[in-house]
Amino acid sequence: MRQVKPHLRWLPPLRGYLASLSGLLRWMERNERLEKNPLRLVQKVQTNGRQVRHRRAFTHEEMQRLLAIAGTRKAVYLAAVYTGLRRGELSKLLKTDLHLDANQPFMNVRASTTKNHKQATIAVHPDLVPELRDLLSKLPARESRVFADLLPTMDTFRADLKAAGIEFVDAQGRRADFHALRHTLATNLMLAGTSPRIAMEIMRDSDIKLTTKTYTDAGLLPVADNVINLPSFTKPSAPDSQIDSQRLFRASTDLSGKVTRLTQEHHLELPSIEEDSHENSELVTTCPENEESCRARTRT
Repeated sequence: MRQVKPHLRWLPPLRGYLASLSGLLRWMERNERLEKNPLRLVQKVQTNGRQVRHRRAFTHEEMQRLLAIAGTRKAVYLAAVYTGLRRGELSKLLKTDLHLDANQPFMNVRASTTKNHKQATIAVHPDLVPELRDLLSKLPARESRVFADLLPTMDTFRADLKAAGIEFVDAQGRRADFHALRHTLATNLMLAGTSPRIAMEIMRDSDIKLTTKTYTDAGLLPVADNVINLPSFTKPSAPDSQIDSQRLFRASTDLSGKVTRLTQEHHLELPSIEEDSHENSELVTTCPENEESCRARTRT
């Protein structure tokens, strides 16, 4: 299991302290309560590649095993893996936020409940719709929260993982905790060929790098398959009639002779036409019904 260095645990809080203090000092400087902001040149602590918790995405088989033993928490896990909602966001989801009878079922996530404080409309996956309907039918009339007391504690989630035969921490020190379900959504979007910009909207991320790098588990992407599918440079390529015909056409245009442009100095010699030539010509018309009489009438 990977051990996190003690001083790295302070990086996220330090960034928050620096942002808050810098904002206060900038306000004091603008309102002439401070001559100069002493922190104006202090840069944010770079934490890229030094995250405190390293997570991974669940594989397809792992998710199936987890859902098989989840029991009443099946709807919770499906909602997390299909919407990307965080634990705190799911806990604040109300029955009035769900619109399961619409042509395209969706949930309206209120701005007061999201991490970025922005309202979001999230499409509900067909597999999640019946689970939510069944859950709502069993909720007490006085209960307004969708998941009420169904959200698992850390101990409960670990117990579910153990029952499903899933390691909480793998050999690389990556965790498969509840937030890893959000990583699973981002990874599955990439595997499905979703445009990164669309995936960013589904994940509700502020930066596309969060979607493609932080949340996407590169270990589950078909990297090796795409390398194998690259064209070969050492083996002779198979004949392709269409490509060969295109190459032949290009070659023929290159080998064709040049066309000489006629100028006023060039003259075309045409055969002379006698004015009375039409008088010596014979006009022959074919009449299918009476060929002999037709020739007799038209010959001059």
